[in-house]
Amino acid sequence: MIIKSATNRVIFIIVAALISLISFAGCGGPAQEQAVSDNVSQEQVISDNVAQQQVVGENTSQEQTVSLSPAQEKLAKGDSYLESGDWDRAIVEYTNAIAIDPKLASAYNRRGFAYYLKSDYVKAISEFTAAIGINPNDAGSYWGRGLVHLDNGDYDKAVGDFTRAIDLEPKYTDAYSYRGKAYHKQSEFASAIADYTKVIEIDQKNASAYYDRGLAYSYMRDYSNAISDYTRAIEIGPQSAVVYYNRGLTYQLKGDYNNAVSDYTKSIEMNPKYATAYRNRGHAYLELGQYDKAESDFNKAKELGF
Repeated sequence: MIIKSATNRVIFIIVAALISLISFAGCGGPAQEQAVSDNVSQEQVISDNVAQQQVVGENTSQEQTVSLSPAQEKLAKGDSYLESGDWDRAIVEYTNAIAIDPKLASAYNRRGFAYYLKSDYVKAISEFTAAIGINPNDAGSYWGRGLVHLDNGDYDKAVGDFTRAIDLEPKYTDAYSYRGKAYHKQSEFASAIADYTKVIEIDQKNASAYYDRGLAYSYMRDYSNAISDYTRAIEIGPQSAVVYYNRGLTYQLKGDYNNAVSDYTKSIEMNPKYATAYRNRGHAYLELGQYDKAESDFNKAKELGF
């Protein structure tokens, strides 16, 4: 849309700016929908945890794993389906393993992950609880059940399960990370920051932890630390449009509009349909007195449905 009348053009910019400011204030700060890091897929996190747990709780020596029992063969086959994303066939194989060995805790654990990925949370909780009943010292089953509670919005239960996983495995970075996310959801940002910091102490190359800690700092209005953490997450990689967006938003909240524009631009390059990035960049351009660019960005945001 091109506005030819100078008067109408000024009115458009003012109205667009007001809408932008209202939307900006209403979003409550950073991209909240990204509180769970987007730079590592949930499936990959689960796959990594499955790999870590393949012999945990089974009292199987390294020599014994060479010759698998029939139930363990079904378990291994289910794992291959789980990691390839064929969750229904994974469930069939885990069920077959349980039919052979009803006390095979890891089969219930894996079937719980498969149901979780299918968003069947009732069955997932039942499976993880069954695994815990057989092997109460399996940190991975508490972590898995905690994930389900987190997605269900049962944050206190999630914190309890993640805490139990940490008690059993004090260096379980995913348990600290997801407990941090549960605290974040409860607006307990200081506790979330403490958990993300623990992850970073254990794994200094964990970009997700820096990003999530930056998000928590943003909500606490500690913008300098937030920017530092977003920057570290970007340096470690992989690159993510939402990290640039949130760093840009943080610069904008600090009144550093040039850096805000730079980050929004990078975010848009990575995701050309990022409507909120166009909207906020338009507001930053407006503050810089670059009205033509502001108008263009507000129009683009509107075109994308924002």
